[in-house]
Amino acid sequence: MRADGILETVLYATDLDAMQDFYTRVFGLEVVQKVPGRLVFLRCGSQMLLIFDPEVSARPDPKIAIPRHGATGPGHVCFRAETLAEIDDWHRHLLAQGVAIELDHLWPSGARSLYCRDPAGTSVEVGMPAMWGL
Repeated sequence: MRADGILETVLYATDLDAMQDFYTRVFGLEVVQKVPGRLVFLRCGSQMLLIFDPEVSARPDPKIAIPRHGATGPGHVCFRAETLAEIDDWHRHLLAQGVAIELDHLWPSGARSLYCRDPAGTSVEVGMPAMWGL
C-alpha cells in the first residue's frame, strides 16, 4: 500500500472567525462546515483544510466518536503554485489583501516560495512543487 495524496490538513486556532475570514478572503477557500467555537472546514480544490479550536478538540466528548486530537504552537501549511508567474500573482494578491510577506524565497531548484502568517501565527507558504522535485 502507498498513499498517493493528502486528503486533509488540520490547523488549530482559538479565533475561528478570524481564520475563516483569512482563508476565504485571501486564499478563496470555500466553507463546507462550521460549528461555532469548535471547528470550520474549508475546501481547497480536491483537499480539505480543517481548523479546530485546540482546547475544544482535545477534550473528550461522548457525542463525538472521532478520537480527540490537538496541537499547540504555530503550524505550517503550503499552498501549491505551479509557475513563477503564479507566485508573482500571489505576491501581488497577498500585498493587496494587506498580508505581510515574511519571506520571498528562491530554492536551489529554481522553485520559489512566499511565506506569511495567518491570524493564529501559522506559517503559511505558497510554493512550487519543484522545490521537492515534483
